[in-house]
Amino acid sequence: MTHRILVRLFALAALLMIPFAAPAQEANGPTGAVDATASIEAGGAEIPVERYRADGDAVLLWFPSEHGLQDGHRQQALALQAAGVETWLVDPFSGHFLPEAASSFDDMPTATVTDLIEATHTDTGRPVYAFGHDRALPWLLTGLYQWQQAHPEADYLAGLLMTSPFLHTGVDTDEAELQPIVRLTNLPVYILQPAQSPQRQHLGRIRSGLTEGSSAVGARLLPGIRDRFFFRPDATEAERLASETFHREIIFAMDLLTRLPHQRTPAVAEADTDLTVRTPSGTDAQLNALDEPVAAPPLERPDLAGDIHRLEDYRGEVVLINFWASWCPPCVHEMPSMQLLEDELRDQGFRILAVNLGEDKDTIRRFIEDEVQTEFTILLDPEQDSLDDWRAMAYPTSYVVDRKGRLRYYLFGAIEWTEPGVTDQIRDLLDDDA
Repeated sequence: MTHRILVRLFALAALLMIPFAAPAQEANGPTGAVDATASIEAGGAEIPVERYRADGDAVLLWFPSEHGLQDGHRQQALALQAAGVETWLVDPFSGHFLPEAASSFDDMPTATVTDLIEATHTDTGRPVYAFGHDRALPWLLTGLYQWQQAHPEADYLAGLLMTSPFLHTGVDTDEAELQPIVRLTNLPVYILQPAQSPQRQHLGRIRSGLTEGSSAVGARLLPGIRDRFFFRPDATEAERLASETFHREIIFAMDLLTRLPHQRTPAVAEADTDLTVRTPSGTDAQLNALDEPVAAPPLERPDLAGDIHRLEDYRGEVVLINFWASWCPPCVHEMPSMQLLEDELRDQGFRILAVNLGEDKDTIRRFIEDEVQTEFTILLDPEQDSLDDWRAMAYPTSYVVDRKGRLRYYLFGAIEWTEPGVTDQIRDLLDDDA
């Protein structure tokens, strides 16, 4: 991963029939509220599904992200129901007795998806739209592909809606970084992408990958909002307003999907294609090591006092470069342990450069003073220019540079920096390069 490889790999994207198991009410129950939750046999388990009945022409089958089913989903389902769109909210975590976590998708049978599509269509007789977001997408796409393989002539899977699709592998290699299922997906797809999201930079790459698989792809940037805006406990006023109209975005997307070309026959995977679901979670208790050390890209940013810091000026020290934002809860959570790590290893030549992306100086200063009280160096990048050379696969993203200015470790997501495995990795660098 030289500078040239980083630029090539990480170039930023601009824009753009399974029967019911004893449901509590009749299948054609009243509209105007959620039916009592039904249990639907899918993927070898009884999956709870909240059904918001309506008399429209199609059904939206909504799969939650790694955060599980939230009240924000229910508010959207009620708004969709009032607009005539029947919505089924799925809870695969409870059904499979798995925690609400990204890693749970690796253990969920993808047959859950195929069985729920069949159950939805069998119950309603209508076209079915699937909807998923965040780290649920590799699992959901794989399930949809398997449904296509089993039903090559069926036309009632009308398309897929995605929000903040997390479809890269999280692996740092010279190969294409998208999950292989992306290029096997040929359903019509519509992406609703919050603009203030680390996934925004991958939107162009995802669209290209889907197009390679013969998907017809539409996309829309949602300005001024973050991932999970419709169920965030810390939602801004702009995000609350966006939540009130999000159901209209969904209805527009469903309408557009009906106009996009449909591929009925599934794509054919090459014999050596591995479609095992592996969901990047960023929760491992160690940093990811590069196969070989490579020269770090340039970094030159001002700190809060206006003084310029250049990565090359830190040659001879081991440097943790952390890309973050104050609105990112995992970023906030890991900062105290980052400070403890620098306190412990500073005398041995360890430094932290924490590059804030997209926020102004006053916001950052208030955050540091009121929230975390850290002392390591904060650098400013309000225009996110660093991302021309560095990749932020998620917030936070971190790199460790050795004393010779070479990239040695990386991590997409948060971690406890005082974990023994992490500190041992940093100590080894300090010892090896001394």
